[in-house]
Amino acid sequence: HTWMESYQKALSIRPDFVDALGNYGAHLLALGHRQEALSCFDKRMELVRGENPTNPDLESFRFITKAKMKHDIEQFQYLESLGTDADRFGKLARTYSELDQEIQWPGNDSAAVPLTKDQRERIRNSYNRPLHIVEAPEIPGSVLNPNLNVKSITRSYMGNAPGMTYFDSLLNPEALHALRRFLMESTIWYDFKYSGGYLGAMLADGMACPLLFQIADELRQTFPDIFKHHPLNQLWAYKYDSQLTGINVHADFAAINVNFWITPDSANRNPTNGGLIVHKVKAPLDWRFTSYNPGNEEGDRRIREFLTEHDSGKLVVPYTENRVVLFNSDLFHETDRLEFKPGYENRRINITMLFGNRRD
Repeated sequence: HTWMESYQKALSIRPDFVDALGNYGAHLLALGHRQEALSCFDKRMELVRGENPTNPDLESFRFITKAKMKHDIEQFQYLESLGTDADRFGKLARTYSELDQEIQWPGNDSAAVPLTKDQRERIRNSYNRPLHIVEAPEIPGSVLNPNLNVKSITRSYMGNAPGMTYFDSLLNPEALHALRRFLMESTIWYDFKYSGGYLGAMLADGMACPLLFQIADELRQTFPDIFKHHPLNQLWAYKYDSQLTGINVHADFAAINVNFWITPDSANRNPTNGGLIVHKVKAPLDWRFTSYNPGNEEGDRRIREFLTEHDSGKLVVPYTENRVVLFNSDLFHETDRLEFKPGYENRRINITMLFGNRRD
């Protein structure tokens, strides 16, 4: 546990070292110390986005995209409609709508625009802050659907070398409802750097909660032959706009990927797509992370050429609420075409959990 001592030492010297807090939390989580991990993430959140942020000049305070602005206005209006602190969220929705009118937006909804000093001042205490976080505690008993056919799901995963399957009704209704509330209402969608314009909520930046850790634990306990000894290392959620595109083709630095969807089917205009495409081709082990997870057009093109050369087919999984896709993280995958209805409640939300390390 030398790395634990290193983190503890770094944090004893500099208790406000936010990167160390985030990494230490992720390591504690992988060891199964959920409570300590949560308190690390909470401390980090307070330092980064609390009343007095250690760095008030973070990019996520200084810049905004049209897609992010649209989301935040919609979320404030949604919270106002629930009667949750309605006056406050109504005011915020109006303030942001005025800003939205004022900013000279570029043609691209995912291009970041700097806020002026005056604009930043007007939204300083609300923009990308944990204004409203819904508690998502563990649920007594189980979170998974009790009727899952574990044998047949495991057989399907193993039979689809190098490991992939999907199935429906992952969570029981209570867990699904609680998770949807957490992700619809909590103001944790801070990450807007993606070319598709979708927003991210990250493990160390608002996403950590007992309910998600419980889901990960139960997956490992329920499917021991799939998850083996692999701990949960990372998790995040993405929230999409009805008009914009999803994630480009990539692989992940993990052993097993869990990807599940929680937006109601009524939001999806086309039940034959809107899900995930998993290519039956593994990223070579000697590729660097930036080669198999490039996030740019040139890298995207290189992967597409590689897939054409090594084409062994693909699994196209259409979108369905509460459907989960399990697959070997080395496999290249991408979001399928999205055709969701407009409106805040129709935004497609997917949750990704990464278990283990691709070299194990």
